[in-house]
Amino acid sequence: MGSESSTTPDARRLLAALANAQARRVFAEIGVGGTPGSSLSPAKLERALTLLNQAGLVEAVETEGGVRYRIREHAFRDALAGLSSAPSPSGVERFLTADGRIDRYPAREADRLRLLAWVATRILDTGERMAERELNERLARFTGDVPMLRRYLVDAGIVRRMPDGSAYWLALKEDADGGP
Repeated sequence: MGSESSTTPDARRLLAALANAQARRVFAEIGVGGTPGSSLSPAKLERALTLLNQAGLVEAVETEGGVRYRIREHAFRDALAGLSSAPSPSGVERFLTADGRIDRYPAREADRLRLLAWVATRILDTGERMAERELNERLARFTGDVPMLRRYLVDAGIVRRMPDGSAYWLALKEDADGGP
């Protein structure tokens, strides 16, 4: 432990270290200039310091009296810089998993309607009518709760259905506006 951590901190490792209560306490004590781990056993202090050092949060500094620890000045900045700079998903993709399944339904009605319309255009063609069983099979590609998604589509007026549920179809814009 006598050497300085030379790697750029990894954000996950950094967060994992701070999720440990003992490591968090030792980190705070180092930060305020106190004696780290005065309330911990030597073994627990060593584990906490090792965790903090491996995460790139602290570094060991050799002194005449032994070793002392200090917080790496730019640990958080460096960890943030190491995060992926890939753009955040936008549009309906914000509500989908990487494999295109619905992760969650948007709270905002406008976003929810866009997501439902997106799903509907991927399962039904204009003028196509299908039985509930076939519709359910297609909806299963997008969710584990098919009845709920089907109900959302019908309630939003995006998908129409026969009163007995024997057929479903994509609502035309005129249908949604109350037209023919």
